[in-house]
Amino acid sequence: MLTLAKLQYIVDLIVAKSPSQNKDELARLNHYVWVTLMILPLAMGLGIYNSLKHEFIIAGGITFFSFYLLVTLLLIQKTNKTYFLYHTANLILVSLLVYTIYADTEQSRILWAYCYPLGIIFLLGNRIGFFWSCLFLAMIIGLFLFVPKIHTMYQIPFQVRFCISYLMVTTISSWIEYHRSRFQKESTQTHEALCFEQILLKEEIDRRKVLEKELQYLAQTDPLTKLYNRGHFLKEAERELHRALRYDKSICFAILDIDHFKQINDTFGHPAGDAVLQAIASYFQHSLRDTDIVGRLGGEEFAFLLLHITQEQAKAKLEALCHELSAFPVTLPNGETLSFTVSIGFAMSGPEIKRFDELYIQADEKLYLAKDAGRNCVR
Repeated sequence: MLTLAKLQYIVDLIVAKSPSQNKDELARLNHYVWVTLMILPLAMGLGIYNSLKHEFIIAGGITFFSFYLLVTLLLIQKTNKTYFLYHTANLILVSLLVYTIYADTEQSRILWAYCYPLGIIFLLGNRIGFFWSCLFLAMIIGLFLFVPKIHTMYQIPFQVRFCISYLMVTTISSWIEYHRSRFQKESTQTHEALCFEQILLKEEIDRRKVLEKELQYLAQTDPLTKLYNRGHFLKEAERELHRALRYDKSICFAILDIDHFKQINDTFGHPAGDAVLQAIASYFQHSLRDTDIVGRLGGEEFAFLLLHITQEQAKAKLEALCHELSAFPVTLPNGETLSFTVSIGFAMSGPEIKRFDELYIQADEKLYLAKDAGRNCVR
């Protein structure tokens, strides 16, 4: 069974083949295809009926009109000027209806005229459709006035009643189409406004997400070295310690201090000290594993959290780091190079360590042992 939904699907397939990009033209074309698909079976049936009644002129006109409608469905995909198709169809239909009324042998075919304003106003819109409906009525009135044999088919009271009822049908159809098109226009404008608001809302959400990420980054990052700041590093370290204790894994916490950093600032200036800090941070990011966590505690102190590592492996890694940094020259803003050394103290997690601050205290004590041992070493 051909439902309205299936019929609309067929209409959409036909209209989609049109090369036209104008929204109003495509909407009008949608109406034309609808009217065509509704008229075609009726026109074919009337053609057969009139052939059986030996009304060959009317039957031929209906057959020609049906053939034209079929051809226009094929021409839709080949022309941008689709309005020529349905304006031509309208002229053929008006001519056919006028002749049908003129040659009415059944004295009832004039009733088909009521269908004209319904279809033409739906097809061409409120203004143009109303104009053609009134023009068609004027043609019928012309038949009433100037064709004497019409009066033998339709009495004057019937003619008057017909004109009045036809005008009522035309007016009501025009009024309905006006409000339908107005509602559709308002709905389209509302939809477009909502889409625009959704775009603005999405942009605002995306902007806030970016801003939130930036704020989160600023809250977690040391602005000079781009490493984790003290607060975020200690938070991550506390989390990793609890995880290591839960799964019986060992981690190493180490504190690194730049030897005689105050002397570097006093001798070469604070920009030189900043360059040393940035160079060390860059070195850490390239030399440590992705799983290791590094941050700046403040001043010239840095902290490491080496995950899933034994004490021997941790000491070897930190000693290598200490040695590499001592041989790592830093280029100052004035073009000079500067060498420096570091002292490192580290502590390993164990069953006796329950809180991170206990691990921190042990590593800090080891750092002071490294300084007392002459610096540039690991304890």
